[in-house]
Amino acid sequence: MSNKKKEKKQNGAARFFDVLLALALCAGIGYGGYYVATHGTAVEQKDNYTANLPEETTEPPTEPQQIYDTVEISNQEIHEGNLILVNYELPFSGSEENLVSLYQVMLEKDCHSFGARDADVKVQRVYAEQLIALFDAFYNESFDNNIIVQSGYRSPQRQQELYDADLASTGLEESERVAKAGYSEHQTGLCVDLSLFEADYDGTGIYSYIDEHCADYGIILRYPENKTEVTRIAFEPWHYRYVGIPHAAYVRNNNICLEEYITLLYGYDYESEHLQIADQQNELYEIYYYPADTSGETTMLPVPADKEYSVSGNNRDGFIVTFDTGKQAEPQTDTIPEEETPAQEETDSVQETNS
Repeated sequence: MSNKKKEKKQNGAARFFDVLLALALCAGIGYGGYYVATHGTAVEQKDNYTANLPEETTEPPTEPQQIYDTVEISNQEIHEGNLILVNYELPFSGSEENLVSLYQVMLEKDCHSFGARDADVKVQRVYAEQLIALFDAFYNESFDNNIIVQSGYRSPQRQQELYDADLASTGLEESERVAKAGYSEHQTGLCVDLSLFEADYDGTGIYSYIDEHCADYGIILRYPENKTEVTRIAFEPWHYRYVGIPHAAYVRNNNICLEEYITLLYGYDYESEHLQIADQQNELYEIYYYPADTSGETTMLPVPADKEYSVSGNNRDGFIVTFDTGKQAEPQTDTIPEEETPAQEETDSVQETNS
């Protein structure tokens, strides 16, 4: 065979294989298009799609945290405020300014629901206004206006006179009824002693209304009968102290005295859980304790940035911050028993017989 014929035959075979290769490539591309059209895009894209889906969760959304600012406060303020504790071991060293005549405030408010001994009976203004509100409510309930405020603020000199007179009358070395000068709440302007026209005040009968409702006005019975070992003062049913809302509600509802309440607040410091208390309108308050910075003359005190708050010293070593959370407390519902026990049925029977 000649070389030309042999070359021609080889070229024809090469063209034949080129045609077969082209046909194979076309078949592969066509199948790939069919697969994409019927099965979607690549597996990697499918994984990316599922990764972008939101994750399912059963956890409730968290509430935004309270934001705090800091204010610089003088450490002398430890001895000022509605919650200062003054007793047999903690003398009063606060200011005696900002006192007002209770009688004058009564004139301003056109109040006739109770009386004041004279115009020299002085208290802190906030206490005067809350006393008037309490006794107005009592008068509207009972039509009785026989209560008299016998004393409020006392000077150290007057307190010492009363203390010496009590020792002389009892023969005791230390009085259980009158605090020493300097250690008396009467120097704060945050307490009063009550009496009645021509009688002593004992808080019984129609006057039990005062004990039942005084906490609604930020007032507590300062020296309860069952707390004499703590207060070191004998039961005084006539002695009422202003501490503010909602602290009075907690003292009343938990049957404690002021000493016990101030001690309890150490367990609710700024860094840990705060104490929450609801007032009579079910408004929720938050309270915490913050120790004074003893390295200097002032303390940088954290306070709520966007809430109304008040600060009181405890007259010992720190500050108590109280603020309205702006929330309502969760209502408490009474649980109704499914069926009565035999003891309940017997009680119901007695009540029906006596009615």
